[in-house]
Amino acid sequence: MVKIICEGSDDKTFLRLLLNDIKQHDVSLQDISNFDGYIEKMGGKSKLLDSSNYSLLTKQIGTKIKKVLFVFDCDFEDDDKVCGGLENSKEAIESLIQDLNWEIEVDYYIFNKNLDYFIVDTLDKKDNFLGCEECFELKKLNKNRKILTCIYKSLYPKAPFDFSHANFNELKQKLTNLFEGTE
Repeated sequence: MVKIICEGSDDKTFLRLLLNDIKQHDVSLQDISNFDGYIEKMGGKSKLLDSSNYSLLTKQIGTKIKKVLFVFDCDFEDDDKVCGGLENSKEAIESLIQDLNWEIEVDYYIFNKNLDYFIVDTLDKKDNFLGCEECFELKKLNKNRKILTCIYKSLYPKAPFDFSHANFNELKQKLTNLFEGTE
């Protein structure tokens, strides 16, 4: 078994959608009907990066769980001087992995800034949505672009993400690698 460890509910929903898209093209995932059991949400970045929150998972490492992938946002450095920003987040996750010392295959993927920024960068009508963001001064209300992605998903509920976009390739590859050779 494998585990994908993420921050919260939005991340879990996104990962489930992405995995189902990968499943359409990857026969090795065909037998998995529900990805929920593979995704562990931690309740925020601070909890995800705190080694004391992994005692239950640690008991399953090596016996039940053979591979782990951490997926989280780097957030903004201005908001968190310790773990905010891409470099600080890399240092924090690498330190966590070393502290956990699980002796299995462990990898990570960090969204630059956050999931909402990542999604906006993949939109085919990105310029229109950025114009909307500027016109309504949405960043004053919420700088992480959550409002903008909610607007997009409301307008395009049947296809909220273009998983064929090149920005998804690295994460899709990490997820594919995670499930390779596991039962």
